[in-house]
Amino acid sequence: MLLIPHRFCLIAALVLGLGLVGVLHAAEGDAGHGSLEFGLGFYSNEDGSVGEDGNPFLDEESTIIEPVIVFDYNISDETATWIKLSYDHVSSASIEQLNNYSEQSGASGDNYISIEGGLRRQPDARQTWGVFGHVSSEYDYFSLGLGGDYMRIAPDGNSSVKYSVNGFFDTMDVIRYYGADEGTDTRITLSGQINAYQVIGPSTHAEYGGVLTLQSGFLETPYNFVVIEDLEDDTVANSNLVGNANGREVIEELEDTLIRGAVFGRVRWSLSPRNSVELGGRIYTDSWGLTGVSLEPRWYHWLIDGRLRLRVRYRFYTQTAADAYSEHFYAEPEFRTQDSDMGEFDALTVGGLLTLFSSENSEYDLGVDYVNRSDGINQILARFAYRRNF
Repeated sequence: MLLIPHRFCLIAALVLGLGLVGVLHAAEGDAGHGSLEFGLGFYSNEDGSVGEDGNPFLDEESTIIEPVIVFDYNISDETATWIKLSYDHVSSASIEQLNNYSEQSGASGDNYISIEGGLRRQPDARQTWGVFGHVSSEYDYFSLGLGGDYMRIAPDGNSSVKYSVNGFFDTMDVIRYYGADEGTDTRITLSGQINAYQVIGPSTHAEYGGVLTLQSGFLETPYNFVVIEDLEDDTVANSNLVGNANGREVIEELEDTLIRGAVFGRVRWSLSPRNSVELGGRIYTDSWGLTGVSLEPRWYHWLIDGRLRLRVRYRFYTQTAADAYSEHFYAEPEFRTQDSDMGEFDALTVGGLLTLFSSENSEYDLGVDYVNRSDGINQILARFAYRRNF
């Protein structure tokens, strides 16, 4: 709700997925070779019936456009380096809404810049390791990230286990929705993840794992507000709210610690040289009371052998509401939010991805996904990418 916070830009970047697959799996290769990828991502968050869909007091429509450049290069036969540059331009109805507050000078801050880079090394056929660094910034936010991973491969090459850890250290300016600048605050995010890969049979393989994340510090979005409605007086209109609704704004308040965990897995079967299917799932829960479950089948098909591949996916997702969430508040609880992404909803996603291998060293991706949410906050995600190996 309100402006698209930096945490959402990070999420959007992951969802759009531009360049991430190639980078995160870059490893050893012939020295002097590598790849360069250009991508463009698009995200649109709909709010078709303002006042009825999602937050009843706010227009939550928004758009993100994200160009990305990814470069990876094999320094030697065992060592590769990579860098990823991304920029998000955010526009939303709530940015315009903040113009109602003359003191909200930060409302024009709708640009997010991120730089990541790392090193991967495979000293032998049994193990790989990697490290990475991250820097990102918005007008009210700065983040530093560090992490690493280690993967052990079985002697027969049919299974592997990968261990990953990372930490993000954020500083943000606490600028409230009405313009008050309350100084700076901090947030720390620490995560650990385990991924296992297993060949089950000649035509079947699986990946599964889990992730645990701990967050501490300032976890709410400073310019989000919550509306406290007055049941005794419904004649006082608030021009800052959708439809001049009755109510007064107070700041969003959330706990300063969060523990969240997830387990996930997927299995892929090869049905024929041109067709394969996959079934994936994920279960998520956190200490704020939110639990989410997803189930995602996929179908891969070669439209033209070795040249044009189609991936079709369907995803069902459902989540419970966080303890602090409510659509309507008539008093001021200690913790409170009206952010629709923290409410209860179901979501159905249908999407496709076309990959064209135009030559031995170049490929194009074109993908579109549509997300239909039960709370009316529907979404469209699209990506275009070009990758060139050299």
